[in-house]
Amino acid sequence: RYSGAEVALQKLAETYNIPIAETQAGRSLVPWQHPLNLGGIGVTGGKAANVIGRDADLIIGVGTRFSDFTTSSKWLFNQDRKVLGINICPFDAYKMDAEAIVADAKMTLEALLPALAGYKTAYTGEIAAAKAEWEAIVDDYYTKELPGGLNQTLALGIINAFMPNDAIALGSAGSLPGDMQRLFRPKDRGTYHMEYGYSTMGYEIAGALGVKLAIGDKREVYAMCGDGSFNMLHGELITACQEHKKINICLFDNASFGCINNLQVGHGNVTLCTELRYRNKEGLFGDFMDIDYAKVAEAYGCKAYHVRTMEELVAAFEDAKKVKNRPVLF
Repeated sequence: RYSGAEVALQKLAETYNIPIAETQAGRSLVPWQHPLNLGGIGVTGGKAANVIGRDADLIIGVGTRFSDFTTSSKWLFNQDRKVLGINICPFDAYKMDAEAIVADAKMTLEALLPALAGYKTAYTGEIAAAKAEWEAIVDDYYTKELPGGLNQTLALGIINAFMPNDAIALGSAGSLPGDMQRLFRPKDRGTYHMEYGYSTMGYEIAGALGVKLAIGDKREVYAMCGDGSFNMLHGELITACQEHKKINICLFDNASFGCINNLQVGHGNVTLCTELRYRNKEGLFGDFMDIDYAKVAEAYGCKAYHVRTMEELVAAFEDAKKVKNRPVLF
C-alpha cells in the first residue's frame, strides 16, 4: 500500500498464476473480483485463502508483518512450506524464519517479474474452485435474514451494495473487522481502511473524520462502528458538525460489547460487564438499557436514522444521499 505496489503485485500474480491473499492492511488493493484474489487470510479471513495458503509450498509476504491474526499464530501454513519476506523493515522481513529481501515492495516486485521468466505455478483449477465456493458463501451471508431482526452480515451486504464505488469503508474493533475482511467487497482500489493492528475501540469516528479530511468532500466515507466503540469515543461527531463534514456512521447496536460477551459466554463463563444492563437492588444486572443513539447524534447536529429492518436501512441510505455538510448516523 505505502509503496504503491498494487499494480506490480497484480501483474506478477497474473504472469505466473500466483494466488493472492489479503491482510486487513492490504485489502482492496487488488479488486475482489480478480480471479486470483482469494480474499482475506488468517483468523479473520475466509476459507478460500486459508485452504490454498495451508497447502502452499511457498508463501510470499509483501509488506506484511506476519501478525498472529494473519498467520493464525503461525499454525496456518504447513510445516514444509518456505517463506519469502519482502519488506523494507528487517524485523518484519525475517519473520516466520523467512528468506528475506529487505527492500521497497514495488521495486522488488518489478525486479522479480523478468527474473522469473519461464516459471508457472502448478495450480490448475484449485484457485477458481476455492474462490467460487467462498463467494457463494458470501452471497448467502449478504442475503440471509436471520430471526430476531436485522443481522450484522445482512446489513453489511446492503451497505456494501449502496456505497458509491469510490467511497471508503472504515472499521476497527469488535466483530465487524472479521466480518468485513471475510465478506466486504471493496469496489475500487484503496477503498478499505481498517485499523486492526490493535483493534482500537473508538477509532471509528475519529478515523472517519480523518479520512474525510484526506479525500475531500466529493467522496464519501462509511464507518462501521459498534455501540461499545461509540460510547468510548464519539467526540469527533461534534468536530465534524463544526467543520461541516459529512461522515457516515453505521452504528451496530448490540447492547454494548457483544463480541467480548460472546467470547466470555462461549468459554463457559457468565457475562461480566459486557452488556448494558441496569443494576437492580440486589446488586445484580437486570433489564437491558434502551439507549437512543439516533437522538444522541441529533443532539449534536447530525442527521440520524432509526433502522430496524432491511427496508428501513435501504430507505435511510436513499434519503441520506440528500444530506450535505453534516454527519449522518444510521
